Amino acid sequence: MELSVFGELLSNGNGIVDLMNDLGEAVALRPDMLTLGGGNPAAIPEIQALWRDYARRFLCDSDSFDKALACYDSPQGDPRFLDAFASLFRERFGVPITSKNVVAVSGAQQGAFLLFNMIAGGTRDGKRKKILTPLSPEYVGYAGLGVDSNLFISCPGKITYPDENDASVFKYEVDFNAVERALQDDDVSAILVSRPTNPSGNMISRAELQRLDRLAEKYNALLIIDSAYGGPFPGIVEDESELDSVFWTPRTALFYSLSKIGLPGLRTAFLIASEEIVERIATMNAIVALTNNSIGQRIALPMFESGDVLRVSREIVRPYYCKRRAEAIEILQGELSRVGVDARLHKSEGAFFLWLWIPGLTSGSANLYNQLKAKGVLAIPGDGFFYGLGDDHMNEEFSASRARCMRISFSSSYEIVARGLRIIAETIRDCVDADSASGR
Repeated sequence: MELSVFGELLSNGNGIVDLMNDLGEAVALRPDMLTLGGGNPAAIPEIQALWRDYARRFLCDSDSFDKALACYDSPQGDPRFLDAFASLFRERFGVPITSKNVVAVSGAQQGAFLLFNMIAGGTRDGKRKKILTPLSPEYVGYAGLGVDSNLFISCPGKITYPDENDASVFKYEVDFNAVERALQDDDVSAILVSRPTNPSGNMISRAELQRLDRLAEKYNALLIIDSAYGGPFPGIVEDESELDSVFWTPRTALFYSLSKIGLPGLRTAFLIASEEIVERIATMNAIVALTNNSIGQRIALPMFESGDVLRVSREIVRPYYCKRRAEAIEILQGELSRVGVDARLHKSEGAFFLWLWIPGLTSGSANLYNQLKAKGVLAIPGDGFFYGLGDDHMNEEFSASRARCMRISFSSSYEIVARGLRIIAETIRDCVDADSASGR
């Protein structure tokens, strides 16, 4: 078969395809696999009970149920839900939007595909618009979304050590000199961040967001913030104050999702943006899918009309993951100490991942991934999160880390996480010892 350029780009596979295939295999064929790899949220009992209650209400509302199953919604989404969503952000956080600023998409991944390709790539006048990720490593799922190849350019994160006396904990910060150079050298249509950052759990600060927004204004770019894990919902952040406000300017586009608040299977997410962007995304929805699945919007409607989604995020979701984060860090640090491995952990400020950098892993994280998979543990090699990087201006420390990082999820049960982290530490030791013995 002779493929189009589009067909080659989207069907040849990349890191996110391998990740989803492995997760699907683990669920269907290897139920004994210790899954510390994917972005599936935890099965929080209180949240599951809450969604069952909302689902019962939906089933008992025969009019809403029948329309959800038998009728197409608007390509923009269910009008009643869009009104409730916009009202929540306007009344609770002062974000000056109406339902005309919100569009439903079939998961943030699909929404990002539409938005990225709408504003970046080749143009009629021969330009090649790019999307800039100012803090690499960044979410691997973005990397393959461009219909045009090389859609992304990335700036290496500036590695810092919050405690100058402790080299075991590090943090990425935005290198604004590198960002400004990239904006000057390339035709950038958007600046893109996940906040908190997938994979590292890093929270780009409010001050950094403000600086990025000023650069977006200066270079006529859109600032896209993916809040799949952030505030005000689902609220998987260390700093509770992040649930009290929403960063918004006329140049901002915000992604929110129902996935991490317990509904990943319903593939329901939302984009807040200008009326022009929303109208165009709705048109694209109509062309590629007619409309979106409305069941997630109908089930979640009462939670957004009442504002209960904010209480649930603050009182249930955030405390659950904060506890699990502390447990996972304690276990991992203890296991690494037990086996005598020198490793560095990114300061975990949100999401439900630990980002581990193993300086002695000269054979690379892909090898470690395969070793772990053979032992029944699924964790994600870091290589795929470092995309869009050039070699110019990349410091030696960052460059050396690129093939030596792993993303480890702590959203599974305590028992699975504890067993998995023990095996991970022991496997790292064996790989590092083998690399040393082979002279790598």
